[in-house]
Order: sequence, then C-alpha cells, then structure tokens
Amino acid sequence: MLAIKKFLRKIMVIQWGLLGLGLGLGIVAVILGVSDNPPGIILLFISLICLAGAWVWNLPAPKDYWLILLISLAAFPIGVILHNLFYGLATLVSAIPLLLGVMEFLHVFFFLVAVVAVGPTALVALIGGIISSWQGMDRLTLRNRSIRRFNQNYRIGQSKLKKLVNLVRQSASGANLQPLKFILSNEDAQNDLIFPNLSWAGYLKDWKGPVEGERPSAYIILLGDKELAKNFHYDAGIASQSITLGAAEMGLGACLIGSIKRDNLRAALGIPGGFEILLVIALGKPAEKVVLERVEETADIKY
Repeated sequence: MLAIKKFLRKIMVIQWGLLGLGLGLGIVAVILGVSDNPPGIILLFISLICLAGAWVWNLPAPKDYWLILLISLAAFPIGVILHNLFYGLATLVSAIPLLLGVMEFLHVFFFLVAVVAVGPTALVALIGGIISSWQGMDRLTLRNRSIRRFNQNYRIGQSKLKKLVNLVRQSASGANLQPLKFILSNEDAQNDLIFPNLSWAGYLKDWKGPVEGERPSAYIILLGDKELAKNFHYDAGIASQSITLGAAEMGLGACLIGSIKRDNLRAALGIPGGFEILLVIALGKPAEKVVLERVEETADIKY
C-alpha cells in the first residue's frame, strides 16, 4: 500500500488531467459509437492521445520517446500479422467453442493494437521526442536537483556507473593532470559501509538521512591522487557536474555529499593514504519530487 502511495505521488497534476480527459472522451466515444461514425472515431483517437500523453509525459530523456516511437511503428505490422493469424485459426477451431472464443478475442485485440493504439502512441512519442530534444541542456539542468530520498529497490548496474565516470574522462581537467580516481559501489554490503559515514542535510539538524528503503542504491566516491596534484577542487566540481547531469539523463537522482566522516570511510573501504577523499555522490531512482521556488531578497534560502 505504501509503494502505491509513493507511486501516485510521483504522478504530476497534468498527467492526472490528461488521464481524466482521455477516459472521459473515451466514454463519450463509446456512447456515440466508433463503428463507421466519424465523430466517435475522432473522439476515440483524441482520447487515446490523451492517455498516451499521460503515460509518457515525464520521461527523462529524448531516447525514451524515440524508443517508444520505434516500438509503436513495429507494433503495426506485427499487430496486423497476428490479427490475421488468429482470425485464420478461429475458422479452423470453429467447432470448439472455448478455443474459438480465445482466437476471436486475440484477433480483435491485435486488430485494436494495430489500427487504434499504434497511431496515437506513435504521434505522442514523436512530439515528446522533438520537444525534449529541442529543450537541450535546460531539460537536464532543471532536472538535476539534489535528491535525498530514493527507491532503494531500484538497482543501478556497474555499466551505468562506468558510463557516468566516462563522462568525467571526456570532461575538462585542470592542467590535464587528470588526478581523480573513483570507487563505484552498487552492492548492498558496500553501500552499508558507506552510508553511516555521510551527513545528508546541514540545514535539517534533526534529520539523520533517508530511512531504510529510501537510501541510495549506488555511490560514486571521488578521490584525488596526491601524487598527481595538490589541489583537486576544480576537477572535483567539473566531474560532479558531468556525473549528475549524466544521471539526470538516465532518469536517476543524485546528491553531492561533502560532509563525510573521512577517517571512518577510509578505514571501512581500505582507501590508501595517498588518495584524498573529495566527495561522495549518492545515486538512485528518485522517491521525491524537488520543486524550484523563486527566492525573494528577504526569503530564507534553507531547504
């Protein structure tokens, strides 16, 4: 029940509006009739556009929209083929009522997929892909907020963590010294060693950090190699921005943590003394929605 409530909280008001409008128009379309009735068919098409829009409204990246577009386009020929297949099978098993009922249901279902559902979904995915691509970096910088509560059950694979670190490799480095090293953690045992050594919110004195079930599912620890450089601040800032923007592109949330029990963390993970612990970046699927608010001159900046 708690998981359902968390899921419902993530749905935006406009998504609820599109869902309600889509269902309402669908009911009206059915009442008017959608068989050889242009007004009913048009209302049904608009209804499905609204429902598809509610489904894909808050996707994190353009590639997600393009993937849905490709799947929708592929679903049309597949739906047509399966419709005809099950229609033919229905004639072969017409003497067996149970099988006949199943075959008729399937051929009608795939007909509706091919003829009714594909068009609105493909159209919405195309529009969403164009808009999200057009937004460019604004889309990522607005999404890139400090997230402190996560869906802990969502797993982040090593491949994703390596992609995020690779963004740093492609980014600038002071004097091109490239002194940063990284510890990647996405296993529960190692995550449990990292979490107690982090302080989560300096302004929230009574909050000890996310509770079990809302903790990060991965961490990237930034280290500075003292043999390569004496000052790592510029590199750490550039690297952190690259990683968190990359995480936003993946639909993940991140939190940069500089308040660290460094001696305890060094001992827990066996980090050699030649590496300075710079930052810990907590990563996971957001379980909260951060709202941006304009700060007036007299307003409190504390979150």
